[in-house]
Amino acid sequence: MSAPNSGWLLRYAAILAILPGCDPTSRDGLVIATAWPPDDRSRIAQGFEDWLASSGRSPVRIHWTILDPGDDLSAMAVRRHPPDLLLGAPARDLDRLTRSGRLAPLPITGSPAWAIAREETLKTTPVGQGLPFADPRRDPIAIAWAESLLVQDRFATGYARLVREAGMNHRIRRRPGAPAAAVSRDELDRPVAFEPDGKGTIRWMQGVAIVAGTRHPEEARLFVEFLAATGAARPNSPAPNRRSEASLELLADLLGATLVDAQDELHAAWNVLEKAGSPAAQLHALTEPPPWPPASIAKILDREGEPAMAMIEALAGQIATEPASRAWLVKSWLRPRRTIDFLTLDELSRANDGRLYREPRFRDWLRAEWTAWARQRYRRVVRVIENARASVAATSP
Repeated sequence: MSAPNSGWLLRYAAILAILPGCDPTSRDGLVIATAWPPDDRSRIAQGFEDWLASSGRSPVRIHWTILDPGDDLSAMAVRRHPPDLLLGAPARDLDRLTRSGRLAPLPITGSPAWAIAREETLKTTPVGQGLPFADPRRDPIAIAWAESLLVQDRFATGYARLVREAGMNHRIRRRPGAPAAAVSRDELDRPVAFEPDGKGTIRWMQGVAIVAGTRHPEEARLFVEFLAATGAARPNSPAPNRRSEASLELLADLLGATLVDAQDELHAAWNVLEKAGSPAAQLHALTEPPPWPPASIAKILDREGEPAMAMIEALAGQIATEPASRAWLVKSWLRPRRTIDFLTLDELSRANDGRLYREPRFRDWLRAEWTAWARQRYRRVVRVIENARASVAATSP
């Protein structure tokens, strides 16, 4: 029995060695991580081989590290033994890796860190007819949808449309990759975002980058030169007025808390609202963005006097370690109440030079506040409508 078992183990080990995510960096050749489909990989590999041969260069073998659509390709760059190249990573992830020094310079003028390898135009669709989107905290296309919608209109109007879409359609997937998978399957003729007349579009960029500290720098640079020479990669020109990564991460936290984590209550509330004929007051209550300062802070401040201020300062001390961040929080909480918008998110992301935003305890507290507020708001809408219905039934002859 030992011989068959030994043979099975050897075959199993060989299989594991080629599975996605395994470390192939000890091999000779170029290691490229991508979620692009087999046809694209074959076409690129053959084109690279032909280009090297036509220029009299030695052949370079490519080893693919294959991810599923929606997997975090940028996470490969922070592994102990990363691949040489990232192909098809979202622009936002590549920008983040650039700032953290994880990418090496490219041999393309105008693109010091990464170049555009694919740019798609995602069509939009009227509200209520879109694809179910994934958790915006984990899926790059989902947060791109949301940002575009909120930018096109007033923040409150765009947020209301997102609540409507989340409430009246499929459950939002917590796993990443639902929209990204549609892109990889060439379903770009299908509408994937939400806009009133369905005429809008969203630009979706994927890039190529060399990982810093690669074991095969010359081969990696040759591959990028091949892409540029054949028109498969072009310089990345930074978009003007691009919103900060911190602000977008807070937006993803907001939408994840109110639309994903509270979606059970949202679906129940939307169902009751529609059956009641969508009364305007309750429709507004259901789709209004959360307030700043959060509702729990407003309740404390309603008490007034020294006890309220003591509680406020104590809470700020629990969620912000730096004195400057605590002072900023208290000052912001004492301002007039307003609903969350991009201006508020920008202020939060820049507070104390970004140190408050980087406080894990502050982010955890803020997410919990937004989720609790959303659940309470959705339940309150149900109670108000059901109480009104009961009142009418009681007075009816």
